[in-house]
Amino acid sequence: MTDSNLFQEVQEDLERQRLEALWKRYGQWIIAGAVVILLTATGYNLWTSSKQEKNEALTAALIQAQGTDTSANAEAVKSLTALAQEHPGHAQAAIAGLHAAAALAHQGDVAGAVKIYDMVASDTKVDVAFRQFADLMAVAVQMDAGQPALLLKRLQPLEAENAPWRFTAMEYAGHLAFKSGDKEKARQIFTELSQEATLPSSMTARANDMLRLLAE
Repeated sequence: MTDSNLFQEVQEDLERQRLEALWKRYGQWIIAGAVVILLTATGYNLWTSSKQEKNEALTAALIQAQGTDTSANAEAVKSLTALAQEHPGHAQAAIAGLHAAAALAHQGDVAGAVKIYDMVASDTKVDVAFRQFADLMAVAVQMDAGQPALLLKRLQPLEAENAPWRFTAMEYAGHLAFKSGDKEKARQIFTELSQEATLPSSMTARANDMLRLLAE
């Protein structure tokens, strides 16, 4: 191995370590923030729209299943998964599936989480915000070990101008582009994010962190 090749390998390893450090620092915050936004935006609507008997029953079942620590309770995860599987097309079922998948991911069962996220994402009868959020979370839980090319492809529809989770999808795409060695694409994405006036300051700060890393 030549000195130049050795230097390049060391440089790439250092860049990978920096990326992993940034993702470990911010990744859980990004995911948790997105979950809070989704559930806050839909929670009130679920209650006010639950006029029909079935909707009321589904809402009650969802609240009951959420009443325990799903991150460590296998029965709660099973109840949420069953609710999602048995009542497709309902917002409550979609939320149940998202909670179950998040719990499985927390337990380290990435494959199980992705399977449920895929189920929610494929339910064409629920709002697009739920479906695309499921796509987004499926990518999030595979960021460390998934294939960047496949994950980037899954993110493409989520980056459309009017997509509900556009900027978070772009942020994930930037990290994946960096991970796959496409620094130019990563730089382009993070530059666009850093210049977006509507972003929260925390996301702007993360984009600027990545730009500084890319400039080294």
